[in-house]
Amino acid sequence: MMTRSDFPWFRGRTAVWTGALFCLTAILLPSAGSAPGVTVMTFNIRYDNPGDGPNAWPLRKDLAAEERKTASAAQACPSPEQWFVVSLGGTPVGYVREASGGPGAGAGTVLVSDSLMKMVLNRLGAKVEIAVTTRTEEMSDGRLKKITSETRASVLSTKSEALIKDGLIEIRTEAGGKSYKRTVPYTGTLLGPEGIRRLSLERVLKPGDRIEFQTFSSETETVSRGSQTALAWENVRIGGSEVRALKVEEVLEGAGAKITSWLDDRRETLRQEMPTPFGVAEIVLATREQALQAEGGGALPEEMFERSILRTAVRLPQARALEYLKVRLIPRDPISTWPEFSGPSPKAVERTGTTIDLEIRRPKTPGPARLPVAGTEANREFLEPNAYIQSDDPAVRKTAHDVLGGETDIWKAGLKLERWVAENMQFDLGIALAPSSELFKNRRGTCVGYATLLATLARAAGIPSRVVIGYVYALGMFGGHAWTEIAVGGAWIPLDSAIVAPGVADAARIGMSATSFRQGASSLVGGPARQLFGRTDIRILEFAEPDHKVVAVPPDAAPFTVDGDGYRNPWLGIALAKPEGWKFVKLDAVWPDPAVVGLEGPAGMKAELQEVYLLPWKIDQDAARLNLAGVVPGGKERRVRIAGHSAIIWENPDKSALAVLDGTEAWLLVVTGKDAPAVLTKLASGLNLMERPEAGEER
Repeated sequence: MMTRSDFPWFRGRTAVWTGALFCLTAILLPSAGSAPGVTVMTFNIRYDNPGDGPNAWPLRKDLAAEERKTASAAQACPSPEQWFVVSLGGTPVGYVREASGGPGAGAGTVLVSDSLMKMVLNRLGAKVEIAVTTRTEEMSDGRLKKITSETRASVLSTKSEALIKDGLIEIRTEAGGKSYKRTVPYTGTLLGPEGIRRLSLERVLKPGDRIEFQTFSSETETVSRGSQTALAWENVRIGGSEVRALKVEEVLEGAGAKITSWLDDRRETLRQEMPTPFGVAEIVLATREQALQAEGGGALPEEMFERSILRTAVRLPQARALEYLKVRLIPRDPISTWPEFSGPSPKAVERTGTTIDLEIRRPKTPGPARLPVAGTEANREFLEPNAYIQSDDPAVRKTAHDVLGGETDIWKAGLKLERWVAENMQFDLGIALAPSSELFKNRRGTCVGYATLLATLARAAGIPSRVVIGYVYALGMFGGHAWTEIAVGGAWIPLDSAIVAPGVADAARIGMSATSFRQGASSLVGGPARQLFGRTDIRILEFAEPDHKVVAVPPDAAPFTVDGDGYRNPWLGIALAKPEGWKFVKLDAVWPDPAVVGLEGPAGMKAELQEVYLLPWKIDQDAARLNLAGVVPGGKERRVRIAGHSAIIWENPDKSALAVLDGTEAWLLVVTGKDAPAVLTKLASGLNLMERPEAGEER
């Protein structure tokens, strides 16, 4: 389903951050490093921008070279090796090692920078290990020449190489034994990390000084403009000592967040901070021994997970069949500019100085359209294979062909592929991100893996596809999630093989970013996703089930009521009475806990009423039986009627459960303890499926 894999990392003389509620991404932000007391070029200047007039770099570079002689040789040269501890919310989760050396293999290369980042995170009982190695080669004037990197966030690694030539970048990526090439044009000059450090050393000298530059991110495979602005001189504690440092703000175009850095007199990093969905991520200069002690990683505290989700005041009924949803996003900290959300879904319908209201509508079932889809300039990147969507793999193509069985309608083919992924993948939080060749072979992954494999099979069948990341509603909260969209008749139609809905994916989701994966893994989280993940709360304003009649949720709506011995949830249409001597517990549980309400009784007796989403092709008594068999292994079956509904009971002396089907969901009442069958019968007599709130006009 969803992941908690949205966390940061740092590497090189660059800061690389991963994002997604619930999938791996990377954001490259330069962090060059400070030279107090050097009084050169204190005006603001942009590198390689003729529009700056007399302050333009070509007119000032001779002066800069002359004045730079006042800087010591030690300041001009980068440190040969540095170690850092990476922490998330105060918990050490890994380390970074950086090293700078002499000439590289290519002619004219004068500096090679190597970095190694290792992180280990323990989340929901699973261990996620990520390792990134990078080598950057630069010319003597700081111009970028070549970047090679290798990322391992699963069993297989993904390698990339970017060769910078005049006006063109040649990019080669490799994963699962397959190689893919493409080119990116550019204008102007691209600086490497050492070039940015030197520029900062020459230009950023006191609060208010600012530089702008252009660089290439191997993570996003894009050319981006960045800036560094000096804020203040401060003392920072490094290794038990106070060190004077220049505090700067660093921004890279499209990153969606700002990094705060403290730089030494070499303009190298002493400390960096950046907000993330799980709190502040931090990198701090350390000794080799201190850094290696953090190699084992750390477990994310429960409060970090809580920060990453958006609890809802009320629970949505029949969420997988929802046709319409209106929500309000409320910032936890100031957001200067909200994303456009220009629609069609989600669409911003109202903005205030602090909040934004969004409407999400479930697309209509597409009409007939035949596959394969002819390639055009507009859809080519959504049909072609790449390092993560390896739709040219022979085994993948054969499986897509076999699953379709001659089906030529795009929408019907998409549903068949969705079902195959849902039935053949297993959820594994330990795999942050993997190429589809690994996903297809091992059949394990997070929601990102499900979405990636479905997109791959769709392309193998000749259907344009992309992966979307955003929020999805599940069991009392919105959490980071990824799903697939396929192009049918000129419209993008959502399919979700991890949280499956009948037909088109439901409206209980907020898409934020979409990618073909052509530009690598970090393209998954961009725009609104980077800007909003972990920074907002949510309030449900309206919703509509399949009848399209809208239910308004008042601002002061109570999620449930407890009156004496009765629990009542009008939004879900469920009520439960407790026996004398019992008490209600677990009234505020959310995903991944399916409990809507729990009960505790005498002699350690326990019970839970659980909400379970059913697969569309298993909304029947057999599905209920399978659920119960997993809850009460070896139980004896009997059938009863509960509140006018047919129900199945599985029981043994110490544990019993019943299941009641309710649309796209099932209600499970589970009892553990002595005389469980008798207690279940008593509790079942107090279970009632009632009418939900009255709906208004259609939307």
